[in-house]
Amino acid sequence: MKTLQIDKQNEQLHRFSDRMAKMVVGQPAAIDKVTDSFSRLIAGIHDPESPLLTMMFMGPTGVGKTETIRALAETIFGNRRAFTRINCQEYSAHYNISKLLGSPPGYVGGEIRPLLAQENIDRHHRKAVENQTGLITEPGSKLSRLFPPESERNLSIILFDEIEKAHPKLWNLLLGVLEDGTVVLGNNEEVDFRQSIIILTTNVGSEAMGAHLAQTSIGFDTGQSSEALDRDIEDAAMREAKKVFPFEFLNRFDDIVTFDTLKDAHLYEILDILLTQIHHRSLRCSEPFLLEVTPKAKAWLVEEGTDRQYGARPLKRLVEKELVTRISHLICSEQIRKGDLITVDIEKGELTFQKETGGADWDELEALGPFGQEKWAGSDLGVKDDGGEKEQVKEEVANVLAATGVFQD
Repeated sequence: MKTLQIDKQNEQLHRFSDRMAKMVVGQPAAIDKVTDSFSRLIAGIHDPESPLLTMMFMGPTGVGKTETIRALAETIFGNRRAFTRINCQEYSAHYNISKLLGSPPGYVGGEIRPLLAQENIDRHHRKAVENQTGLITEPGSKLSRLFPPESERNLSIILFDEIEKAHPKLWNLLLGVLEDGTVVLGNNEEVDFRQSIIILTTNVGSEAMGAHLAQTSIGFDTGQSSEALDRDIEDAAMREAKKVFPFEFLNRFDDIVTFDTLKDAHLYEILDILLTQIHHRSLRCSEPFLLEVTPKAKAWLVEEGTDRQYGARPLKRLVEKELVTRISHLICSEQIRKGDLITVDIEKGELTFQKETGGADWDELEALGPFGQEKWAGSDLGVKDDGGEKEQVKEEVANVLAATGVFQD
């Protein structure tokens, strides 16, 4: 008799977990639980009478709850926006729920298709199949065998964002969806959610969680370990959730995940992701240029943009304000031109911007070698350089420019 290895992963499941971990920083527990649920899906042994996966995401603001859903959509369908989002703030009044289910025939709005109509929640799967994007279309994979192109079964991801702000009537509606996987629209059409991944996010307990986070800050040691702080936040979140939501509502979920606070190392990873996005934008703007941010400048951005109570959002705002806005002024004043290499450093507590000027325009640079925009963008130059690619390419460009005499000091 052979002992089976529980921790051995299918190749597609391994890539799913790896992609999710790269896109969602600092939340290994959440990624592990989503991966476990995904394994039940591709194995085909999930409960056929219920949705594929039902989860509630809790935790402080700005720690990656919504980003996890975006990463899930990008991994499965190849598009970060390939999910149906229900903004629960729009359903604080009971009469607005008709936008989800539709009005009965003969009533005002009865001719308008509701947001939860079957064709609406299935459209992302069909578009992924049409464009051949995401894990759902990989030929020969377990997931593509479960949802073959010729099948009428469509996988869908549905997000109920900030569920605590919705009217309790919507909570009651979800009781049936989470349990039986079906709902009847206003025109008596039945919608099938048994091929759906349903995720709810909530900021319930944010005040209680903020009180714990206010006791500590980056660089200041209160004597409480980060693990203990995360446990306190999880306990505070669950206590508040039990006060707000009915017990039978909380009991419907496959899992309730509390997201951890972001640590210093996580913020540096998030900064690298933000800088990657900015660099890609810089290569697609009207004056394409290369961008390099020094380690000292990164440290300054993390230090100035850190607030434990608000997660990664203050860092993103600081990057837009101190980096993107200033670069935009430099472009508008024509100090940055096509082909320039912009280096961002820190001096006397302020960001400084220096450039190595390319004497040729972008079209001329492209003619010198394979330095097209997509190639630059694809290698994330100026942000991560684990293999030394950036320095190697910079040297190649410098050699070519020097040899042709178009490089100017």
